[in-house]
Amino acid sequence: MISIDNISIKQISLTDVIKVELDPKDQNFKTSTAILFKKTNSNKWEPFSFGKSAESQYLTMRPKEMHNYQFFKNFKMKLYQNNSLNPKIKSYSGEEWPFIQVLSGVFKLIYTKFVKSVKNYNSRFRIDQEKINWVLTVPAIWEDIGKEIMRRAFHQAGLISSKNSPNLLFCFEPEVAALDFFQDQRNQLSQFNNKKLLVVDAGGGTIDITLMKPTIVKNEIKEFEILMVPKGGDFGSIYIDQEFQKFFQSFLNLNDNQFKALKNKCPKGFLKLLNQWESLKIKTQSDQLTEDDSHLIEPPRIMVKYLKKQFRIMDFEALTDQFNQRNRNSGLSKIEWDDEEDCLRIFGDRVKSFFKKPIKRLRDYLNNLKQTSEIFKQTQIVFFTGGLSNSDYFRKSVQKQLGNNQYCVSPYPDKSILIGADLFGFDPNIVSIRRSQFTYGIVACIIYNSRIHDQKRKVTMRMNNNRSYEICKNVFQPYIFKGDKISSRQPEIQVYTPSTVGQKEWIVEILRTDQKWDPNKKSLYSDSRGVQTMGSIIIPVPKSNLPLNKQKLEVSFHFATTEIKIFMKYLPNPRINKQLTLNYDQMKN
Repeated sequence: MISIDNISIKQISLTDVIKVELDPKDQNFKTSTAILFKKTNSNKWEPFSFGKSAESQYLTMRPKEMHNYQFFKNFKMKLYQNNSLNPKIKSYSGEEWPFIQVLSGVFKLIYTKFVKSVKNYNSRFRIDQEKINWVLTVPAIWEDIGKEIMRRAFHQAGLISSKNSPNLLFCFEPEVAALDFFQDQRNQLSQFNNKKLLVVDAGGGTIDITLMKPTIVKNEIKEFEILMVPKGGDFGSIYIDQEFQKFFQSFLNLNDNQFKALKNKCPKGFLKLLNQWESLKIKTQSDQLTEDDSHLIEPPRIMVKYLKKQFRIMDFEALTDQFNQRNRNSGLSKIEWDDEEDCLRIFGDRVKSFFKKPIKRLRDYLNNLKQTSEIFKQTQIVFFTGGLSNSDYFRKSVQKQLGNNQYCVSPYPDKSILIGADLFGFDPNIVSIRRSQFTYGIVACIIYNSRIHDQKRKVTMRMNNNRSYEICKNVFQPYIFKGDKISSRQPEIQVYTPSTVGQKEWIVEILRTDQKWDPNKKSLYSDSRGVQTMGSIIIPVPKSNLPLNKQKLEVSFHFATTEIKIFMKYLPNPRINKQLTLNYDQMKN
């Protein structure tokens, strides 16, 4: 989004949004995640095309051209539950690349297309890259390291001047989808005031579940409060795709290694097969599917050729009979092979079966939340958004689990998150209260207390006057606990004093855990089970002639924003202040 002076959220409408045309072949509001790289004359890989255009160009490419191109698709889930700063990703031809290289290529391409779209809109408009405020949407359940990788990729693409640039802002998808929904309901906002709204953001990879409460004043949104730690998991539509792939693997009667070889050695054929399934999935997302509704899947010719050569698969009708025999007790309709069409015919009950397992996982998850979370039981309105929310079958399955609530669905599930992100960019503090996803703290040395500390960790320290005292090393000193209410406007503030004269810096390890405990009754340590070192910060200590007890360093931890932000201020001279970098390179379990 572009920041425009003196414009507030209530003044923004769709007419103010310039749609950046990433892909002329894709008229959807949200472009599919696919990118094609091309090797230049200097043997460098440059982003070439995006979305369906990238996919079309890859599928129509001559074999002799293939070595000069690399194609990647549906790679965002690589960041979910990832613990590495340098994850790898495989292209469709099986070549392994650093994930950041792929992601930075996407961002470069977006910027190029963005400049072109703005110029087409107004050729006299001057773009000052340093004044662009970028807003990236991420699932609320993503971990900090995923956002760190995206920030590094954005910097590597040259779109922000430094990795910690404030010109890049992350927003949580369920929050901004709700923000867009309430903007659409402007004329009747008062009915939602202080109502507990459960947002079910059902995307391609993850499903985010966030419970929030809006405050409406004079028919305008004043703020949101998040009422519980965001929940969810990998229940999205790509897992429905995986169920289809398992079915097709079973139909071909290939083992896991053989099916993996098919995907790696025949990438074009496999991609064409998945495209057929995608079209079928969109057409059949209805709760009214019956076993009489039939659908055709045509194995791509390039795949048929590979199967014949590599696995001697010649008779697809025989394969069909064998599949039906193996699955005669499944309770599903038989599949058929149509010799005239050279197609596999499957029926509605089997198509629905591909949805059942991921949706059952989600329903079980929701049921567990209902049993264990008191706040979850207070839901009054359920709001569906995200691409999978287009599915009647998905929505009705969730409604059966959640019971008699008021249900709403975004009229344009793919659009709501994008427009909501624009709105959020103008006022990030509109979400005033969030809940801490983890217990956060630092590694500290604490005066030894035999009642709560491990004796094996006790260390005796001697002072210059030969006096001694006992400390406990590597103690997890918590600042905030999981589930605690945290304000985006009020950071957690700690004041520290240098330990030695002439100390130039202080290195602090930042810890986190899912656990919640009473530090007055027991201690956790940096190497305790379930404790993770997120990284470290370096706090500079200004040169001073003041006594140590006067050299106070104030460190403010912003846990309630969409990224952890840490700032320091030297209290004897507040003009000495800076943002500190959380160094994730030191991350360890």
